[in-house]
Amino acid sequence: MFAAQNGSSSGNGPDRVVVIHPDGTYKPVLSSADGLASPSATAVRGDRLYITDGGVPEPHDPKLQTASINFAALLAHAAH
Repeated sequence: MFAAQNGSSSGNGPDRVVVIHPDGTYKPVLSSADGLASPSATAVRGDRLYITDGGVPEPHDPKLQTASINFAALLAHAAH
């Protein structure tokens, strides 16, 4: 599962997308360094991750972003 964490409007931390493993552990996979600015939701179709990005901070540029998912890398974590 992927989850968006919006730090811009909540003040609760960085803007990032994390992958949440079945055992409850999580790992950031995208951040503001990757161009996120107020991510609000994620969706998966095939090997594509879609992220709605509210663009709350200046310059207020909301957009839909996409990323490829490397399932082998994600499953490698689950095997440990």
